[in-house]
Amino acid sequence: MNGSIKLGSILGITIRVHVLLLIGIGIFVLRSERADHTAILLGMLFGIILLHELAHCLVAMRFGLRVVDITLWPLGGMARMTQMPESSRIEGLVASAGPFLNFVLAAIGLPIWLWTLTSDTASVFTKELALAFLWWNLTLGGFNLLPAFPMDGGRILRAFLGRSGDWVRATEPAVTIGRVIALMLGILGVLMLPVLGFQSILFLLVAGFVWWAGAQELLAVRMRHGLDPLAAFREFAARATGWSQSAWPSGHAPASPVDPPPLRADPKAPGPVPPVRSDAGFTDEELARLEQFRGPLSSFGSEKT
Repeated sequence: MNGSIKLGSILGITIRVHVLLLIGIGIFVLRSERADHTAILLGMLFGIILLHELAHCLVAMRFGLRVVDITLWPLGGMARMTQMPESSRIEGLVASAGPFLNFVLAAIGLPIWLWTLTSDTASVFTKELALAFLWWNLTLGGFNLLPAFPMDGGRILRAFLGRSGDWVRATEPAVTIGRVIALMLGILGVLMLPVLGFQSILFLLVAGFVWWAGAQELLAVRMRHGLDPLAAFREFAARATGWSQSAWPSGHAPASPVDPPPLRADPKAPGPVPPVRSDAGFTDEELARLEQFRGPLSSFGSEKT
């Protein structure tokens, strides 16, 4: 991934960190009153995110999928895989692995946090670490279960909708629901700006990422199934320019604007008289339509020598 630095590998999976994340961590650490405490807290946070992504990868590898790498970046983590088969079972299990691990870690952290509350030996920072570990795991696991594709919850939703095997119809509503949630996150970010300040920008960034990534996934799925992603636009353009399919016999439009409409084999047969064509083989109406695309054509034939 562009702008990332390789840190090493775990279980054969390359681990990368984005430069923007390193810059952000550096700013937070330098601006904090206790740089060492802030560095430890941020290290634990992104360690939890890394474990979340590793859970996804291990389940994917269990099904024979190859993991390219894991990249930690300002909005969290991203695991890249060579492919994800259109299987409800596989996608559902892979998507569920990350949040499931977070809830397991939260269950482990709960008694530790409760112990720090009653212990006389636990320092203030130890209590802060225990609470942060518990809270971040619950937050990360719960937030990722939002049905906002391509987050984990959105992929679980698509896996549920795709049980019939129609991956296109499963992806479309999953992406639509994701866009609604993205819009809500964007509105929340704007409303919380006076309260959270700069931190509310994260809601806007997540909303933008969910909208963009969902659109990319939907486009890829449609193209993989041989569907024209511009079909709606082409139909609109055809109607706007007068080349609507309904204008042609039997609902079949010509292959291109220069193809003439079919004529009756017997001009003397009952029915409308075929249009009189010019020397170029087109009616005046067809020439007028062609000129919308190609410019003036009336002198096209006279220019030939």
